[in-house]
Amino acid sequence: MTYMDFNQKLQLLRNQNGLTQEQLAEKICVSRVAVSKWESGRGYPNLDSLKKLSEIFDVSVDELLSSNELIDLANSKVKNSSKIMRSLIFGITDFLAILLFIIPLFADRFEGRIEIVILFDIVHMRVFIKTIFTVIASSCVLFGALELALQNIQTAGKQKAELVLSGMFSSLGIVLSALTNQPYPCILIFALFVVKVLTALKTQK
Repeated sequence: MTYMDFNQKLQLLRNQNGLTQEQLAEKICVSRVAVSKWESGRGYPNLDSLKKLSEIFDVSVDELLSSNELIDLANSKVKNSSKIMRSLIFGITDFLAILLFIIPLFADRFEGRIEIVILFDIVHMRVFIKTIFTVIASSCVLFGALELALQNIQTAGKQKAELVLSGMFSSLGIVLSALTNQPYPCILIFALFVVKVLTALKTQK
């Protein structure tokens, strides 16, 4: 079998053992679609699944995968870990927009003096502007929580949504803070935005 690719070896071993794709999937606790994907050469199992396949067919992992395939699997694992790390950092930085609600960052004028208050306590700000601030910050916090909850799910659509929506929330927050002369929120949101940009650049390498 050394001349065969992994997908060919897997299909041959499965047939030799009289197993259907569904039966094999049940044995290694994955979906039939996953087995079908492996046998069509569109991906590789993770290490846990490889170990189970090795035990089921009584062969070593080295016999299942060639050196090049092992390298491809390792590279794929590194890339996936990088994507998960990006989702984690994006989620944390987006969720940190909650600081706008709990830390005094907004300047407001009271009896001729400037005081620093939290977003909800601002008095001298137009209602619609305060509402926009609240909506942007709340949306960012909720999106951050969602990113953290789904960080282990990595699809092209999810990654694009993270970049677009997270970047949009940050950009809107920075622009609105600057237009309303709120330097501290602007600095906070800009700093979090820089972290996102650096993370995105690093994880795309």
